Amino acid sequence: MTTYNAILAIGFAGSAPTFPPGTVVASLAITVTGTAAGNTTPITGQVAPNSTSATVDITVPDTYTASVQAQDANGNALGPPATDTFVVTAPATVSLSLPSTVTVTVTTAP
Repeated sequence: MTTYNAILAIGFAGSAPTFPPGTVVASLAITVTGTAAGNTTPITGQVAPNSTSATVDITVPDTYTASVQAQDANGNALGPPATDTFVVTAPATVSLSLPSTVTVTVTTAP
């Protein structure tokens, strides 16, 4: 069996998410989901904040959506997830390049 590596860059699009003051990112939830019938069970995992990458072993050729979601200590989502799609044509180890910095501006009501 030949293993192919796919490298993806995932970035935040649109406006920067806003969080309640004092919120701390406790983890990044990684979800990779196929689109073909019978291949839609998500592959999930978590990495520590400030992680620069995560890898996922994919065994079924398909079109996939990868999602990276910042979470607080209770598992609550912080802003929208960063997502991207990619195609795997043979079993592969996929490396996700995670966003390294996000600038957030929190504006409080007067």
